[in-house]
Amino acid sequence: MSEKKAKIKQEWIRRLRNVRANLIVNDSTRVCSEHFEGEFNDSSVPTIFPSKKPTVVKIRRPVVRHLEETSCNIEEEVVFDDFYQIKENVAPKVPEEHETVTKHALFRFKEEGCNTELPETCSKDIQVGEPSPLMKDASVQVSLPYISPEDLRNNDEKTRFYTGFVSFAMFWHYLTTLVKHGANKLYYWEGEQRCANTSVPAYHQTEVHKPGRKRFLRPDDEFLLVCMRLRLGLLQEHLADIFCTSTTTVSRIINTWMNFLYDHCKGLIPWPSREQILCNIPSGFRDYRNCRIVIDCTELYTEKPSSLVAQWLTWSEYKHSNTFKILIGVAPNGLVTFVSRLWCGNASDRHIVQHDDLLPKLSPGDMVMADKGFTIEDLLPADVDLNIPPRISGNRQMTQSEFFKTQAIASARIVVEMKMEQVKNYRILGGTLPLNEAHLAEQMAFICIAWTNLLPPLDEMNSSLGLCYC
Repeated sequence: MSEKKAKIKQEWIRRLRNVRANLIVNDSTRVCSEHFEGEFNDSSVPTIFPSKKPTVVKIRRPVVRHLEETSCNIEEEVVFDDFYQIKENVAPKVPEEHETVTKHALFRFKEEGCNTELPETCSKDIQVGEPSPLMKDASVQVSLPYISPEDLRNNDEKTRFYTGFVSFAMFWHYLTTLVKHGANKLYYWEGEQRCANTSVPAYHQTEVHKPGRKRFLRPDDEFLLVCMRLRLGLLQEHLADIFCTSTTTVSRIINTWMNFLYDHCKGLIPWPSREQILCNIPSGFRDYRNCRIVIDCTELYTEKPSSLVAQWLTWSEYKHSNTFKILIGVAPNGLVTFVSRLWCGNASDRHIVQHDDLLPKLSPGDMVMADKGFTIEDLLPADVDLNIPPRISGNRQMTQSEFFKTQAIASARIVVEMKMEQVKNYRILGGTLPLNEAHLAEQMAFICIAWTNLLPPLDEMNSSLGLCYC
């Protein structure tokens, strides 16, 4: 390059540095002719350079806003403004014809679900669980859960199967209530040590924005995850695959929500007055109108601990396995009115009644109905009766009066057995609880028992639970 064309020389150097920043120009520097467009002349400058490979930005699933439902029969819709915001400039800029599609392709649509109209530019061939080709063109990488609350909408049968709630309206209304109490501002639970120096639980903060770790799932997705853990007993690894997240995140979500739900489910276990019980007493209790509560214990299987002391404490001679034990009390109409703490399987029925909070709740004139294994006559307060089947000593045959009394009590006590079956429909309690969740066993049991009070009332105690409820 001659000195007369210094401007063109500087332009060559500037353009070549787009490819190599440390370019050193001297008399031996040459530029390949492939970098020039058209016929070469004295004023030509290099314009053709190999383009760099675009940087692939790996992002997690963006937490986005719900689509507005136009035809779903849901009165209350919760919009989680704190979490459904998409950051700008996350992905490369997409063409205008794909811009609308990209925003909506983050959702999975299902035609037989909610009748939400799709945008005209959005392809209606997008199937659940299948990546959209338009998303690939737009370089948006998103992993959506294989199941979400939108899939349960307008399908009460699926809702009962996955969550245990009788309908999607009940599921959504309950979630809406939880959101009003701070479910969208939960601080992920990381142990008891965080609660030592604060009066507010570490998993429930009241700031405007959610504190602590970033939320990777929407609050309704997290609630559905917890419901599936309780209702179906799915392991954390399985839930991590379903919701496209890590096992560690699933563990934090379960720990956080179990403690949060445990605090907010206590209002579902009332202690009704005697007048309220009489107003709703079924025909099977017409001979036991002073019955205040029907009690029974149920046991939950757990894995065998490594500690010999823990093995002895959790060993149940009745089940011949390691178990936890919990006392449940129901009103004559089947409403759960008392839930004890969780005890080791070695504890007796008498010990649980004696050391829990049931006895102070009873009033003079009440009657407690129980199985004959509850030898608690001397523990009850004054003027409180115990109605249990007669005990037969030795090989003596029942008398006629003892037979009819046993039959009448068994016919009335069936209400607590039916409630137990409702509780065991939550398979987390019907299976074997892993030891890594033993610290949540009491919370899980209490939540499942409390949620049975949201089911329809027992049909005069003569219908089978398996036929009436999922």
